[in-house]
Amino acid sequence: MIMVQTLYLVLAALHMQGASTSLLRLDQARPSTGLPVGWTVRAVRGQRAPDVAVKDSSGERFVRFSGAGRAAWFVHELETRLASAGGRLSWTWRVPVAPAGADMRANGTDDSALRVFVVFAPAGRFERPPRTLFYSVGQVEPLTFERVSSASKNLHVFRVAPTAASPVWSETTVDPAADYVRIWGVAAPRIVAVGFMQDSDQTKSPAVADVAQLTWRSKDASTP
Repeated sequence: MIMVQTLYLVLAALHMQGASTSLLRLDQARPSTGLPVGWTVRAVRGQRAPDVAVKDSSGERFVRFSGAGRAAWFVHELETRLASAGGRLSWTWRVPVAPAGADMRANGTDDSALRVFVVFAPAGRFERPPRTLFYSVGQVEPLTFERVSSASKNLHVFRVAPTAASPVWSETTVDPAADYVRIWGVAAPRIVAVGFMQDSDQTKSPAVADVAQLTWRSKDASTP
């Protein structure tokens, strides 16, 4: 009886702490050319998609995006939409090569070796595109830089990384729902998709980015 009660208390505690969900699914991937299971690539109109491959280094897997003068979305559409309120999205990343001359403050140089994006459920039938946040590795912009995308008022761009090109792994954690509320002034709906973007089509410069994990932590889960 005591063992049953103990097990119940453990399960209840885990439930109260929330849950962590791996969205990149590298545990199901093998070193190869292509994306992990459940991910698709969508090239930006008129552009070639960057190369993508699952790599292994001393038993640690990561996804590498690389290209020059290319641009694409790498998308994971969620089978179960995520309740965004209070949740956190984190990813482990590095950028060995950043596109030379990139500067998100100007449309003609708005490139990034790595952007992590979050897509929210549309607020109405005619909301096109759906509201999306882009957390981007920058270079020369202020660390607090953000702006509305020139493509649509429903797309918002942040610089979240403190460095440009580096072989060192970093981890970034964001609160998409809080950013949504601050930008658009209403409660954030559920998250329907997440993904990565690499674009070097403006500067035509080489770019290389690696991602080792992408994790969603629900409302009460502990965060780094």
